Amino acid sequence: MLLLMSAVVSSSTIAATTGWLVNDNHPPVKVRFMLTGELDAATKTVPAILDVQLDDDWKMYWRTPGEGGIAPKIDWGESTNFGAVNWQWPTPQQYTIMGYKTQGYQGEAVFPIHITVDDINANTALRGKFTLSSCTTVCVLTDYQLELDFTANELQADTEAMFAFNKAISTVPQLVDTEASAQNVQIGWDTAQSLLQVTVLDSQWRKPQVIVDGDKETNFNPIGVTRQSQPDGSDAWVAQFEVSNWSGDPKLLEKQLNVTVSDNQRAYEYTTGVQLTSIEAAGSSLLTMMLFALIGGLILNVMPCVLPVLGMKLSSVIAAPDLQKTQIRQQFIASALGILVSFWLLAAFVIMLKFTGQAVGWGVQFQNPWFIGFMTIVTSVFALNMLGAFEINLPSSLQTKLATTGGNDHRGHFLQGMFATLLATPCSAPFLGTAVAFALGADVLSLIVIFTALAIGMALPWILVAAFPQVARYFPKPGRWMNIVKVFFSVLLLITSLWLISLLSSFITVAALWVIAAVLVLTFFGLMAKQYGFPAVIASFSMVIIIAAISAFATSDDWSNPLPTDLVWTPLEQTEIAATVAQGKTVFVDVTADWCITCKANKVGVILQDPVYSTLKQDNIMLVEGDWTTASQPITDYLQSHGRFGVPFNVVYGPNAPDGIKLPVILTTEQVLAAIERASGN
Repeated sequence: MLLLMSAVVSSSTIAATTGWLVNDNHPPVKVRFMLTGELDAATKTVPAILDVQLDDDWKMYWRTPGEGGIAPKIDWGESTNFGAVNWQWPTPQQYTIMGYKTQGYQGEAVFPIHITVDDINANTALRGKFTLSSCTTVCVLTDYQLELDFTANELQADTEAMFAFNKAISTVPQLVDTEASAQNVQIGWDTAQSLLQVTVLDSQWRKPQVIVDGDKETNFNPIGVTRQSQPDGSDAWVAQFEVSNWSGDPKLLEKQLNVTVSDNQRAYEYTTGVQLTSIEAAGSSLLTMMLFALIGGLILNVMPCVLPVLGMKLSSVIAAPDLQKTQIRQQFIASALGILVSFWLLAAFVIMLKFTGQAVGWGVQFQNPWFIGFMTIVTSVFALNMLGAFEINLPSSLQTKLATTGGNDHRGHFLQGMFATLLATPCSAPFLGTAVAFALGADVLSLIVIFTALAIGMALPWILVAAFPQVARYFPKPGRWMNIVKVFFSVLLLITSLWLISLLSSFITVAALWVIAAVLVLTFFGLMAKQYGFPAVIASFSMVIIIAAISAFATSDDWSNPLPTDLVWTPLEQTEIAATVAQGKTVFVDVTADWCITCKANKVGVILQDPVYSTLKQDNIMLVEGDWTTASQPITDYLQSHGRFGVPFNVVYGPNAPDGIKLPVILTTEQVLAAIERASGN
């Protein structure tokens, strides 16, 4: 009798476990539930573990499965003397199952669980239905009945369960409070691209895994994690995610999301709010940037900065129909090499500036009056030489011609390629700004690679003619019309020279510039009248008027009216931007320069046209201008804080976008209005 009573007492004081449970319909998975026996009487909680073992390639899912799958769950509805459950999740791994990206576990997963009872002295009947989805190339949904009866204050410690619990706890990401989370992690949401960007400011991670969850209706599909330099010089890990929502457009602004960051050494879970931002090219690899550089360089050929030089080169081929294929090929190869060498010199110049701590950017040489003056002389000489008035030789020590447009001496063609590159630098184009920003923020080797790709892209039309010189046969035969072509391109170069002269207004008195411009114009048209007669002069003036009329018509819906000039711009000051946004206003920032052709096109074609113009006139919008015509360290710092190294740069701030929404290099009315609407929250 005493032995029987002893056995009963002993059975009531041992730790509780379900033992291993197997569903006959799915033998590769087995489950057990164990209590450690360590009662916390103050909180009435008992630690436990849920141990799941999966054979072979079978996997189960995390609390947020990813693109496919179902998270495991336990229904405790039939339990008695039962309060609550705190289920903790070890750091998952990321898998691709049948083409879907998921998060979960393989092999064995042990989950720490805290069970809270209502009365530690009463019997607790745990009755749980554990539903588990496990997958390989097929997925199986199985149920396991978890049944335990125990009295909390009579439990005996189970060393096996305690060891498993402590080991499992060590795999659970440490929770970081909200204030510390905001200091370590930033979440940006780009509604236009449906992209989420997580910036982990702690750079000490070793190739971290980043997982986002916290919105049950939204799936965050990881794109990649890269290490990137920040504006303050530090490094950070940046992860990007494609976002989708089964009910439609994701609504993430100001929502609190969980960010789980882990590597082989540690794991943390942060919780912070989502802010509106503009995300640049996802997963910006060197290969992607090389492609952008090729396209951007190619587009430069049709920009107004470069087109006159390319036209001048083609006209030289047309003017000499007896050129052999070899001569044509050599001329265009020489020009292409000039472009390549010029870009390499630019790269060397930028590297030198970076090593000496100076400001770097696309087109910064136009902030130097000596460079502008040199380019003015060169374009003027080219313009006059296109009229056939003279040919200038440099000193014999240099043994080269500045303005050769034909013949067998290829040094002049080489200089034409270099000249085209120098004229291209004040122009920005789609893809170009992204590639240059990547290059200027990258290491030396990457910078050289990107600038080489830019050179190849810009030289591509020249290379194509060199590769297929027979295309020259399809050009019209030379005749009197060639004089018109020469006059046309010479006028374009004259306009370029006058524009360069105007850029010197920040360094030289306006009166002196008027004198220089007048002398150039009178000399130009005097030579034209001498060479082609007064009808050519009259025709040139007519051409300028026609070009101006076409430009006005193309850039304005109401081109008959003069462009407005009454927008009030405030000089760029970052602290003032933040203060204005704090007042609930929207701020439109335009970083520009007088030498930036694309900046002028954006202003004339979009900013000063309705409906953008009328929108910017509203009382709740503040206009801020950063003038980068001359070197300005605060403006350079501002550009680089946004990962930009050139102009134009436009960004919109507002209550819903305190960090700003970056606009593309080439503005459109729709993009500007959409950014203002998103930033203001209307």
